[in-house]
Amino acid sequence: MEVGVCVEAYRQEVETQRRHINSAFMTFVVLGADDQPQKLPWIRPQPGEGERRYREASARKKIRLDRKYIVSCEQTEVPLSVPWDPSNQVRPSTPRPPGPCSLSVGRRLVRLYTLEEDRFLSFHMEMVVHVDAAQAFLLLSDLRRRPEWDKHYRSAELVQRVDEDDAIYHVISPALSADARPQDFVILASRRKPCDSGDPYVIALRSVTLPTHRETPGYQRGENLCSGFCLWREGEQLTKVSYYNQATPGFLNYVTTNVAGLSSELSTTFKACAQFLLDNRSDLAPSLQTL
Repeated sequence: MEVGVCVEAYRQEVETQRRHINSAFMTFVVLGADDQPQKLPWIRPQPGEGERRYREASARKKIRLDRKYIVSCEQTEVPLSVPWDPSNQVRPSTPRPPGPCSLSVGRRLVRLYTLEEDRFLSFHMEMVVHVDAAQAFLLLSDLRRRPEWDKHYRSAELVQRVDEDDAIYHVISPALSADARPQDFVILASRRKPCDSGDPYVIALRSVTLPTHRETPGYQRGENLCSGFCLWREGEQLTKVSYYNQATPGFLNYVTTNVAGLSSELSTTFKACAQFLLDNRSDLAPSLQTL
């Protein structure tokens, strides 16, 4: 929550003649006994002045994030994609944020957390669905089905099957703005089943470069630094789905708009993912080996 402070000065003999000295805005995170961010009640700002201050607070949050991450040139000094090599699939990883994260949005179904670390902004979305974890794992690991619930995926074509658990896809995404070209990505998707009781199913996504799929004039080549899913079995036919994304410069404006509460597209997309899993929980999802 944001707290505004206003400093004024006045003479003791004339209190009505005040003059403004300074203003400041501080952001507080309320932690519980476990040092984790606590969910605050939803705020309904008062009409008029209250609504204006509420909108200004949201705008300040976005401006702060934009200045810190979008304006930084360090992220664009080197390519984020790595040349594809069989060694790339050995150790998939998703950006699992360490320590306390900021809870930006908490609705009945979906929670959105953010982590500001070094020069990267990561976000983490979480929900619980009434679907078996193994079935959710199979459905989400086949990127060809992602356009069914994620409007940021126009299409996903399997271009190379590496082995039973690793595959490379060519993904087409709509343009992020009216005057931009559509984006395309070459994504290595690696999935791993739990190694031990209590471990999650992991689906890790990472941009790679392939000689057969170079940049073309019709598309703007996008890059996925690090993203993916972790799926925990919470009980019989109950799964906690967590999605992680380490935002890249081209995606940051979209992320900060959602984190600041100026858009709910991320939450809407994740709810569509939940509905997709529910609608297909009885499907016999194919393995990568049989594609």
